[in-house]
Amino acid sequence: MTKRARLGSLIRLGGTLGLTIFLAVRLDWRELGQSITHLSPAGFWGAAGIFLLAQVVSTARWRQLAGWMGFDAGFERFAAWYAAGMFCNLVLPTSVGGDVVRTWYLAHQGHGPADGRTRRAATSVLLDRGTGLLVLIALAGIASLASPVDLPGRVSLFLYLVLGGTAAGMVLGLLASDWLGRKIPKLAPLIAQGWEFARKPRLLAGSLALSVLVQVASVAQVAMIGWGMGLEVPLAVYGYVVPLVTLLTLLPVSVNGMGLREAGYAGLLGAFGVGASQAVALSLLGFAATGLVALLGLPVVLWGGWPRVEKTVSATEPVQTV
Repeated sequence: MTKRARLGSLIRLGGTLGLTIFLAVRLDWRELGQSITHLSPAGFWGAAGIFLLAQVVSTARWRQLAGWMGFDAGFERFAAWYAAGMFCNLVLPTSVGGDVVRTWYLAHQGHGPADGRTRRAATSVLLDRGTGLLVLIALAGIASLASPVDLPGRVSLFLYLVLGGTAAGMVLGLLASDWLGRKIPKLAPLIAQGWEFARKPRLLAGSLALSVLVQVASVAQVAMIGWGMGLEVPLAVYGYVVPLVTLLTLLPVSVNGMGLREAGYAGLLGAFGVGASQAVALSLLGFAATGLVALLGLPVVLWGGWPRVEKTVSATEPVQTV
């Protein structure tokens, strides 16, 4: 492990510990326990089922993008690789560990061109992530407009910062893409593929449409947990709270978003009359439903045949079969 990687791990561990202590001293532990045990089985299993269906749709989106990059494999293979990525996201101390695993599997087990396999596989994963992120942010903005209740000041500020930062980042990225490609030659092929993707209206529309289904499902999953707990929170409120919390967990200051997720729900839902203990219980129960589904990837990791790098003799032959 490099010095930079060790420093990043220490920061995440320290952030997780600090956030956990911060929440622990402020929570009513009795109320937290009651909130967890009050969840109805229908609420929990409904949330787990919604998340599972969302991963099926996510797999279809990734397979579509990978096919455009020249890879070919059955849906069941992509589903297995996606499940392995889900499991690694659950157990690894970073939110991108599963993306690396998916890239590895696709590059070494998928049928596709010999030239630039890893780069092409990584591009498919990045586009998969990117389209989902754009729809996630857009959903937060749309839900805020449809909300039947006024947004409290701190929620509005956070939302506007996210929307404004995203818009500014997209404009800056578009304007600076050529410059970045010249300054960092390794990024040039990725940037070129990104522009090519943007010029494929059917592919772009299909990816965005599937992303809408995935992100709406992520909101419905948390709303199902809230319903099972008896929380009286409008669906539109979940529509912008869930995306904002999801964005919070991408910050590299905690292990797998732990602590950040709970603090985010407590801070944002508190403005709508949800107690801190209830909000933390909502977060923990939602994570439990997600983690249960993510365990489906464990058999793939253990017995799915980790790929071995082999020399490709032609562009039409698979690098590795399992």
